Amino acid sequence: MDIRHLRYFVAVADELHFSRAAARLTISVPTLSHTIRQLETQLGAQLFRRKTKSAVSLTHVGRRFLEEAQTTIKQMEHAELIGRRAARGEAGSITLGYALSACCSGLIASALANFRKTHPEVSVQARHIETFPQFKAILDGVLDVGIMRVPRRYPTGFAGFVIDSEPFRLVLPEKHPLAKREHIPASALLKEPLIAAPLEMEPGFWGNFVSVNASNRPLNVVHRAPDAITVLTLVAAGVGIGVVSGSLSRIAIPGIVYRDITGSARQADLAVVYRRNEASPVVSAFLRSLRRGIHR
Repeated sequence: MDIRHLRYFVAVADELHFSRAAARLTISVPTLSHTIRQLETQLGAQLFRRKTKSAVSLTHVGRRFLEEAQTTIKQMEHAELIGRRAARGEAGSITLGYALSACCSGLIASALANFRKTHPEVSVQARHIETFPQFKAILDGVLDVGIMRVPRRYPTGFAGFVIDSEPFRLVLPEKHPLAKREHIPASALLKEPLIAAPLEMEPGFWGNFVSVNASNRPLNVVHRAPDAITVLTLVAAGVGIGVVSGSLSRIAIPGIVYRDITGSARQADLAVVYRRNEASPVVSAFLRSLRRGIHR
C-alpha cells in the first residue's frame, strides 16, 4: 500500500462514482478500478458496493477506512512540505553559541530578529558559552554556529568570518587613581596588576592585553578569571584591573568604572564560526543571513 492507493480511494469515496473519480485523477477507469481492487485485496475487505456500472457507495469498512486514509494523506503531505522547506533551509532547528560580548552589543538579538523575519519556522536555540569551549561544541555537533572572539587561527575543519568589531575598554576599581581620567594611555597600564583569562581560554582573550601592550613587554598578571563577569567582580573587589570589549562596559557592577584606552589600534573582533564542511541547508541559510547583516 502506498500514498497512490490512498489518494485513489479517497477520490472514489468523495465522488462515489468511478468515472468522475478517474477524470479527477486524470487516469483511466480500468486503472482506477484495478488499483481499488489491489487495495481491497491487501485489506482483505470490500470498500465499495456497486450501485450501477460506475456509481458506488461506501461499505462500513470503507467509511471507517476513509477517516484514516484522509488523516494519513494529510500527515504525508505535511511531512513532504516540511521536508521540502527543510531542503530549502526554511524549516528545522539551529543551536547557536555566543560569547557574552555578542549578547551585550545587541548582535545576537539583532541577528535572530533578522533571521526570524525570513525564516519564521526555524527554531533557534541560543546558549551562552565561552570562546574556547565553542570549538569543541561545534566539533561534537552540540552547536551548529558559534559567535565568539576571533582566534589567532581557525582549527582544522573550521571556517569563520568577522561580524563585528569594537574598541577595548579598561575596567578599574572606582577608587583607583587612574579612574579620575576619562582617557588612559596604554603605556600607563604596563605595571598595573591585571586580571586575565585562564591559559586555556587565551584563544578568545589574547587580544585584550595585546591591545594595551604594543611593546610586548611583560605584563603583571596577578589573577586569572574564567569569564568576563568574574573579571568585573574581581576588579570591583580591588584585586586588579581588566581589559574588556566595549560592549561589556554596558554591564553595571557596583565599585567599577570603565575608561577609554588611548594609544591602541587593536579592536575586539567577533567572528561567526562553523564547520567548514557544513551540509545543513538551514544552517547555511542562517550563515547567509549573518553575512547580509554585516553590510546593513
